[in-house]
Parts: sequence; structure tokens; C-alpha cells
Amino acid sequence: MKKKNELSFSVLSYFCTFFVHNFIEQEIFIKMKFYFSVLLFFTVFSLSAQPKIAFDKAQHDFGKVGEGDGTASYDFTFKNVGTAPLIIQDVKTTCGCTTPEWTKQPIRPGGTGFIKVSYDVKGRPGAIDKTITVHSNNVSSPDNLRIIGEVIPVERHPNEAFRYVAGTIRLDDMHVAFSRIYSHEKPSFVVTAYNPGPDAVKISFIDLPAHIKTEVTPTTIKQGEKANIKVTYDAARKNDWDFVTDRINMILNDDKTKSHKLTVTATIEEDFSRWTTAQLQNAPAISIDQPIIDIGKIGKVEKKTVKVKITNSGKSKLLIRKVESGGPLTVSAPKEINPGASADMTLTYYSAGQSGEQNRSLTLITNDPKNAKIILRVKAEVTE
Repeated sequence: MKKKNELSFSVLSYFCTFFVHNFIEQEIFIKMKFYFSVLLFFTVFSLSAQPKIAFDKAQHDFGKVGEGDGTASYDFTFKNVGTAPLIIQDVKTTCGCTTPEWTKQPIRPGGTGFIKVSYDVKGRPGAIDKTITVHSNNVSSPDNLRIIGEVIPVERHPNEAFRYVAGTIRLDDMHVAFSRIYSHEKPSFVVTAYNPGPDAVKISFIDLPAHIKTEVTPTTIKQGEKANIKVTYDAARKNDWDFVTDRINMILNDDKTKSHKLTVTATIEEDFSRWTTAQLQNAPAISIDQPIIDIGKIGKVEKKTVKVKITNSGKSKLLIRKVESGGPLTVSAPKEINPGASADMTLTYYSAGQSGEQNRSLTLITNDPKNAKIILRVKAEVTE
């Protein structure tokens, strides 16, 4: 009888335990299902709730603006057509002549805001064409705006328009700045000359380098007349790379005893966009074992030499076209490195006139399309 009671109690306990556990598991499952559904709802809602910016227009034409009119401004207005607050994080322009202002506070869905763009026309005659980049939490950020137009120059006194004096004539510029030139190009730059004096003046040039040509039209100008000096640069004939400078000699009325120098500058680069797919696939590839070259400690008025390994891991010959250093650095670099080969570049640091920590730069110009210009940091510590 006792055994039967014990058996009955065990069976009852089992069924109670099974029922309770089952009930608890079902309750937990129902609750987890509920919480998961709530989480899924808010996740889907948050993903679908996005701000979206819509400008009334993305380009504004100022038309013709007088140079003396000061500043030309325009408000680009926009609306948040999304479902979450819109925040304008930053607005960038392509030059200091263009200044932006914008709505700083978050714009609710359906709300509006503005990007005010001001262009300083003073001293900037000619075409207006500027891009304004708007960074926000908009799904398509960044968004670009554009202003165009034309600044009509004000009449200036010749002394103001032609600020540079060269003998008896005046020039609007004595620096012929070509900026970037690809090695196959032959660009031109025009300097304008003005004759304020009573006597006619003939303009010509002497001792020109082979890569520079000049054309003066007209060659002789009378009082109050102007002449265009066209300077043409042949980059291939210059046979140099990166930033280069020349000075050319202008003479007046064939007087070779006194010349007036014009500075001609350019930055010459190779146009790798002209390379074929095969050329790019078989291009050289430079690697340097020390991107930061540490000379270490060096005494005053002492020379110390270090070597840096340059490797060509590409498929064609690597050319070191130019090495630019200067100052306390003297550099000897290989001109060519074959595919798969390495060579040493030697740097000698001369510490005369220096003390404490020193930081210098070393520039290599190569024919590697991905690393055509490499700037290395050179550091040293000059001790007592």
C-alpha cells in the first residue's frame, strides 16, 4: 500500500512538474514573441524613417553682375520631404570667394530651410562657376549646388590695371603661371602690356630657352595702346618634372643692355589617363622600406649617411625621374630599377647650423601611375 502511494505521488509530481514547466515555457515564448514583434516594429519604423532633402532648384544664374556691386548672394531653399528630422552638417565651397550660410537647427519632416551662398565679385571679372557641396544626414548626401554668371569689370585707371612697371611700359602680370601641364601639352598664357608714355615702344624677347616661345601682337605700341604677349610652353622639350621655373628676358626698342625678366612656372606631370589597359597592367610599382627616414642622433657640424631600399614590384622598368630635397640633405638615387629588383637610395645629412629635432621632406617623381609623386619624411636629432 505504501509503495502504491509513493508511486501515485511520483506520477502526480511528474505531471505537475511537466504542466508547470510547459506553462512557463509557453509564457516565456509568448512574451519573447511579443518583445520580438515590438523590436521588429521599431526597427522597421526606424529604417523607413529617413530624412530626404528636396531643393527648389540646384543651380542659380546671377546673370551679369558689375564688379563694383560688392557681393552677389542667393538663397537656395529646400524642404524635408522625408519622415525623420533633417540635419545640415556642413556646407563646403571650392574657394574662399564663396561663403555659405545655412539652417543650423534640425528641420522636421515637412519643414523648410535654406543655404545662402554669397560670391565676392570684387577683383574677379569674368565667368562665375562655383560648386557648393552640402553634407547632411540625407540619404543621398552629399548634394551639390551650383552658381554661375558673369562679372562685368569696372573701368580702371591704367596704373591700376597694369600694376607692373617694365621700363617705359606697364604689364598686367610679370608671372606666367601655367599651373599643371601634362608632359605632352603645349599651353599658352597671355600677358598684356600697356604704353602710357609719349613714345612708341617695340617689345621683343632674347635668349629664350628651347621650350618657350613668345609672340607679341602688335610688336610696337604707341601711347595709350596695348599689346598681347603670348607665351607658349612645350613641356616635352623642357624634359623635366614637377615644379619648374624659368626666367625669360624682355627687351624694349632692341636695347639688349637692359632686359626685364618675366618668371615662368609650371608643374609638369605625366597624363596616365592616356595609358592603355595593357600599359597599366604592366606598369612599374614602387615600394620603399622606410616611409619615415630616421637619421637618428647626429652631432653639430657632422655628416651622417643612411641607405633606403627602393623596390620595383611591377612588371616594367621603374624610372626615378626626379629627386627633390635641398637644405641639409644630399640624395643619390638610382635612375632605373628593373622589375622585381631593388636598389639603394643614399641620403647624407649635414647638421651644420641646426639644433634639436629636425623634420625635412624628400620628394621622388616616378613613372608608377599609382605613385607618381612620393613625399617622404626625414627626421633627425641634432645634439650638442
